[in-house]
Amino acid sequence: MALTSKITSRGQVTIPEAIRQALKLEEGSILQFELDGGRISAVPLALIPQDQAWFWTKEHQKREREADEDLAKGRYKDFSSADSLMKNLKHGSKHKKA
Repeated sequence: MALTSKITSRGQVTIPEAIRQALKLEEGSILQFELDGGRISAVPLALIPQDQAWFWTKEHQKREREADEDLAKGRYKDFSSADSLMKNLKHGSKHKKA
């Protein structure tokens, strides 16, 4: 898709509507610009609040995938109460269905 836009005196460029819609860009969206030879590319970024960054670490995402796999394979136990959970934890019962 080849579209054009003019640079303003303040260095601003309007991103054509078709591109904004295709990439779901809206006011306030963040773009990262990269220069490669004579080309400019703009990559949309999603900023993550610092207090949530731990969730996106490689280690945590690996553990999320493992948990999803355990759930898919039925390796979990449902508890009817907090007391039954605590008893299970104290007795070390692992990976058995209730």
